[in-house]
Amino acid sequence: MRDNKFLLFCFPFAGGTADFYNNIESACGDNVKFVKLEYSGHGMRMKEPLCHSFDELTSDLYPQIINTLNENPDMEYSMMGYSMGSIAMFDVLMRIAADHGCRKPWGVFLSAHQPQPIKALRSIPADSIDDWVKERTIDFGGIDRRLFENKSFWRVYLPIFKADYQMIADYDFESVYFKTEIPATVFYSQEDTPYEEMAGWTEYFVGKCEFIEYTGSHFFIETYYHNMADMIISQYKRVKTGEAL
Repeated sequence: MRDNKFLLFCFPFAGGTADFYNNIESACGDNVKFVKLEYSGHGMRMKEPLCHSFDELTSDLYPQIINTLNENPDMEYSMMGYSMGSIAMFDVLMRIAADHGCRKPWGVFLSAHQPQPIKALRSIPADSIDDWVKERTIDFGGIDRRLFENKSFWRVYLPIFKADYQMIADYDFESVYFKTEIPATVFYSQEDTPYEEMAGWTEYFVGKCEFIEYTGSHFFIETYYHNMADMIISQYKRVKTGEAL
């Protein structure tokens, strides 16, 4: 590793945008070059079609990542996912691992999502899905509860949340036979995603897989982004100096 600065590709949560990572980017300062990915149909790409499977999402994001790596041939890189972004990052990582011509990340960061689909969504009656999606999004802290009856808001954002949640519901972890020695750091809150569930990531990350526990609800990053930024930088320094994570 020839530089103290590295690329960090960031994958947002369900319904989220690239701006979600602004605070942690600021906390990392000049130590990290953030590449905040935007999903099709979200944020600055709102006018583009939504993805309806992780295969579609990965196929959209992968060329962007490869182009960025080619533009920065001397920079090491890592990847970070938050909530749904952890699954998106994981799926992209499998594509990277299968591409023998692509250099591999020095490590990855997963946050706030266990390696399991949203099974509950599979049994929700079609006429109840909209309210279920609204309630789940509000309960997770993604939006203010006062917006529950705001038809103008949901006219724009409900299709986005529904598409993202459906992708998670359909993701088949049971058919994934992927194992990697790439070091992983897992951020979680016991109140949100218990360790017993988050520990499932060790099935795929069979080398170093370190768990960092925080307190609070699903978006604990809003409270702990400074600490998480410090952890990201310190993990890189440990790899750079040859110290095991």
